[in-house]
Amino acid sequence: MKYFVFLFLISVFSYSQWKIVDIVNDFGEKTGEKREIFEGKGTFKNIENINYPMTVKLRLSKNDEDGDKYKSYESYYFWTDSLIMANDPTQRNKILRKKFLKRDYEKQKFLYENRLGQLWFTIYDNYNKAITFNSSNRIIITLKSHNGTEIYWLDDIKLSTNRYWTFFGKKNSQSAKIYLAITDPNPVDVEISHAGSKYYFKIDGYDMDLKQRIKE
Repeated sequence: MKYFVFLFLISVFSYSQWKIVDIVNDFGEKTGEKREIFEGKGTFKNIENINYPMTVKLRLSKNDEDGDKYKSYESYYFWTDSLIMANDPTQRNKILRKKFLKRDYEKQKFLYENRLGQLWFTIYDNYNKAITFNSSNRIIITLKSHNGTEIYWLDDIKLSTNRYWTFFGKKNSQSAKIYLAITDPNPVDVEISHAGSKYYFKIDGYDMDLKQRIKE
């Protein structure tokens, strides 16, 4: 069961290219939630092999930010109920059926306990148009750390929309290595290959104090 709620973001303060933002709803009201955002510049090559300027936005989510809903079946029930009522109340009776929801809770809790967090990428081309990462093409990401180490990962489970590409950092996997490298205090160089195009940008070293500032 997946719900995508599109919310606006308001910048609070920044540390280099990493920022903490407030999330607001469609009415411009703050929800009380904060997120960590990275914004940077880079270049991309298409089939013409020409370098074009691009902009990248990266949103970071850690597992401990939303773990309360998995503490028990009851907490997951109330969280799901509030989400349904806010988005599509007509589905309430169908989704809140105990047999269905119990199975979904066990599945989502297992997935939650076996990942570090989630990353969302939005890449804008030189016309400020968001790149679409569709499921018919593989996504390959390569990171090069400050000491020259390379991490290579092929994403075969594509969670993509017209607005972004997202993946989970799963424990004991290459995706976890990607997640940990991006959240490391040292900068990394990034190359993303998709549909015959390559996207290049650099992510500044992560500020470890951001997590504490979010709670303030």
